[in-house]
Amino acid sequence: MKKIIISTVLLAFATTSFCQQTVQKPTMASTDYLQKSKKQKKTATILLAVGAGLIVTAVVIPRGELTYDGICIGAYCSDKYKNDGIRAAFGISGIASMLGSIPFFIASGKNKRRAASVSFKNQTVPQLQKNSFVYKAIPALSFKISL
Repeated sequence: MKKIIISTVLLAFATTSFCQQTVQKPTMASTDYLQKSKKQKKTATILLAVGAGLIVTAVVIPRGELTYDGICIGAYCSDKYKNDGIRAAFGISGIASMLGSIPFFIASGKNKRRAASVSFKNQTVPQLQKNSFVYKAIPALSFKISL
């Protein structure tokens, strides 16, 4: 009898200790989506500005000394200058930064559209009834556009 009771208790403990919780995830409110959209847009703008700055820096850096006098074929010459590597690094980094801002702009727009919502609410409105004000619930359509 002791073995059966102990086995039942251990079995009950084992089944309850390894079960998953069924907790619903809290839904995001429109203010959360709007705040997320603003942060993403700010990040995208910063990436775009930094990318533009890097490209301008790559253009402004002087060529430097001629290190290799290459061969000219028509209008194309394969001359190499001292600062070509630095200029290329700044230019490629700027282009990558500007391309990296595109997904942030897209996500920002999606979250801003999610922030605008339509919902039905029961709004309490004061009404006069028998010489006194009574609050009655009236169904109302709510449309939010966060600017």
